[in-house]
Amino acid sequence: MQSGNEFKQLRKMQHITLKEAAAGICSIQMLSRWENNQGHMDFNRVLKLCEKLNLSATKYIALAKLDPQDHIAQILEESWSNHDKDYLEKLAQAALNKYQLSQDPFDLDYAAIACSLYYKSSQHNIFPIAQQNELNCQLNKVTVWGHEFLSLFANIIPIISPRIIYQTAAQISSNISFIKKAGENTFHFGIAALFEAVIGLITRNQFKLADQLLTRINQIDLPDNEMLLVVGRNFLNAILTFHNTANDTAAISIIHFLTSMNMQTTATYFLKILNQVK
Repeated sequence: MQSGNEFKQLRKMQHITLKEAAAGICSIQMLSRWENNQGHMDFNRVLKLCEKLNLSATKYIALAKLDPQDHIAQILEESWSNHDKDYLEKLAQAALNKYQLSQDPFDLDYAAIACSLYYKSSQHNIFPIAQQNELNCQLNKVTVWGHEFLSLFANIIPIISPRIIYQTAAQISSNISFIKKAGENTFHFGIAALFEAVIGLITRNQFKLADQLLTRINQIDLPDNEMLLVVGRNFLNAILTFHNTANDTAAISIIHFLTSMNMQTTATYFLKILNQVK
C-alpha cells in the first residue's frame, strides 16, 4: 500500500479533515492527490503531515512499509526459532545499550521486544523498570492503535508491570471504536491483544485488575462471525469464575468444545492457562 493511502486512513480515523491536515503545509488539492496516489509529496512535508496525526516519523515509515528489510528483526526471529537463549540475551543487552545512547523510541521498542523474547526462553526479565516506565510514556501518547503498536504491546506483556499492562489495555479498549474502523483484521488483532493482557494479569495473580479489564472487554460488541473471539472471551470469564468459586465446569466445557472442533492448539493453550490458575 502506498504511503499516501496509509496517511489517508489514519487521518480519517482521527476525524481530521483534508483542510485541517493540509493547513500550513500544502494545498488541499496537493494532499488529496497524494492520498489517492495521483501525486507526489516531498519527505519534509510528509514529516510535517505526520505531526498533524501525532505520528512519529519512524512509526509512519514502518507502517507505510517504507523501511528496507529489517535485518535486526530477522536475527531476533532466527535466534528465537533456534532457542538460542545466550544469543538472545546478547541481542537484548545490545539493544538496551543502543537505546541508552540514542534515546530513540524506535530503539526502545526493539529493546523491549528483544528482552521479551529472551524472557520467554529463560524466564528471566532483564528489561529495566526505568525503560518500562519510558515505554509506558510512549504508549500513553499513542493516538492510532494500528497493527504495529498492538503487536508491540502484545509481545511485551510478559516483561512489563501489571500496572502498565492494565493502563495500556484500558487505553486500547477506550479506543476500540477507532480500531474497528481500521478494518476487521486490526479489530481482531486488538481484541486478541486485550485477551493477552487479561491472561498476563491472571498469570501474575493480579485477578482484581484482570476482572476490571475483562469488565471493559465484556462491553465490546463482537461480530457473530468472530467465533474464536467470542469463545476466548467466554473462556476468560470462566477462568475468573473458577478463581472466585473453584468451579471449573465452564472452562472445561469450552476446552472440550474446542477439541471437538479440531482446534487443538487453542484448546491446549486454554488448558495451560487453566492449570496455571489451579
